[in-house]
Parts: sequence; C-alpha cells; structure tokens
Amino acid sequence: MIHFKTLFYKKSLLIFTVFVSLFCIKSFAQEDKKNANLSVQFIKLMKEHSSTIEIVAQFKEKKIFSPCKNLMLSIYKLENAEDTLGVKIGTCVTNDLGKATFVIAKKYSGPSSSFTAKIEKSKVYEDNAETISVMNASIEASIEKTDSTYNIKARLVDENNNPIADEALLVGLKRTFGNLSMGEEDSYTTDADGNIIVPIDKNLTGLNGVLNFQVILKENDTYGTVVANLYSKFGVPITDKSTFDKRTMWSPPTKTPLFILIIPNIILIGIWSILTMLLINLYKIYKSKN
Repeated sequence: MIHFKTLFYKKSLLIFTVFVSLFCIKSFAQEDKKNANLSVQFIKLMKEHSSTIEIVAQFKEKKIFSPCKNLMLSIYKLENAEDTLGVKIGTCVTNDLGKATFVIAKKYSGPSSSFTAKIEKSKVYEDNAETISVMNASIEASIEKTDSTYNIKARLVDENNNPIADEALLVGLKRTFGNLSMGEEDSYTTDADGNIIVPIDKNLTGLNGVLNFQVILKENDTYGTVVANLYSKFGVPITDKSTFDKRTMWSPPTKTPLFILIIPNIILIGIWSILTMLLINLYKIYKSKN
C-alpha cells in the first residue's frame, strides 16, 4: 500500500511539473513577441483610376526603430464607423524596409471608405491593427497656355463634384529622387471654387522632351493622399553627354585610356631593362675575378 501511494505521488508530481513547464514555455513565448507599430496611408491615383493602401511596419528595440521584414498583414474593409470586424479583402507582405502596398479593388471604393491593416497570428510580433478612414476626393488638372506661358490649373472636388476649399496642394515636376516644385510657393491653397493656378517654369528638361507634372493632396486627414499626373511634350530634350563608352579616367577598366596603358608599361620595361643590365654586368665581374 505504501509503495502504491509513493508511486501515485511521483506520477502526480511528474504530471504537475510537465504542466508547469508547458505553461511557463507558453508564457515566455508570448512575452518574447515584439510589439510592432503600423502606419497606414490611403493613396488615390487619378490617371490610373486606382487606389492603394501604403503600410509601414516597425518595432522598437533598444531605442531604435527597425523595419518588420516579411510580415504578413491582413486587410479588412469596414462597412461603417461602428464596424469593428469588417470583411477581409486580402493580404500583403512587407519588404526589407518594412513597407507593403495593397491595391484596392474598385468594388471596395465608395463615397467614404474605412480599411484596417492587421497583424494576426504572427510568431514574431504581437497582434495589432491600424484603421484609416477617408472621404472620396478628386483632382481635375490640366495644362493651359496663355501667350507664351504655360500654367497648371487644378480643381479639388468631393464625391458630388462640390469644390473643396482651403486645402493645400503640392505642384511639382516629377524627377528621379523627388519632385521639383513649380512656382514660388511650396504649396498652394485652393480657393472657394477649389481651384489653383500655378505657372510652369521655362526651359525644363525631360527625356525626349516629355515632362511629368504632379498635383498632390498629401496625407490629408479627411481625404488621404490624392495624386494627379499630367504629361506634356514642351520640355527641352535631354542630350546624352555620357562618356561611359569612351576612354576616359572615369570609364570602366575595359575602357582605360591608351596613354595610361602605354606610358606606365614603357616605364616598367625601361626599369626592368636597367636592372637586367646591372645583373648581367655584376655576373660578368664575378666571373672575371674567378
């Protein structure tokens, strides 16, 4: 009987130890997850007739923000302001910079839209969500010529084509590393009719003379980001002055200038010839003494 009780206590202790160990491991794993911060932006492209959600995911470690790489995000469409669950419409994955882009299908667009980006069931990061709500807005833009001057005329309107006043629009020429601002101001505020007029600088260069202007309502709290692209062909064509295929000092090794190849080799041959003559004479002197 005593032996049976001892065996029973040992088994009970073993089961209890295993249970506590599993609980501790699970708790440790949950505490070890990182807290990721999400930043969501809504972008509408007028010419392309498309909308996207731009997401940036970061986590803070040792007072430094680092990107969340290869993080799966779920995108939900919310039916109204009171909807907390929404309908899942797709997923996207962040790149090495912690950024992801989700293209919104046209059927999910409307006068007002709310979307949520969620981190769900991640093994590395804790569950988190960020919601963005925007009203639909559009930019009607065109290039007009008055005498010899070109101007960009843009109008900001809402879903019902009503003008949106007192909103700042950025106007610039798209370049490789950013936009070159047009006019004298950094931004232009729409008037009561939602209009702005911006003069275009002269002698602007572009590939084959094509210029890509942009009118942007940027990161607005109500309407998100709206981008209108304008293309024109009155720019100054870019002249290719590259010397990549010529023999210059900054060309690749296969295009080394001839004088650099010839002169150093002549000098080296001369030095080795002198050394060779000295060695031969030293050998002759040594042989003559013997």
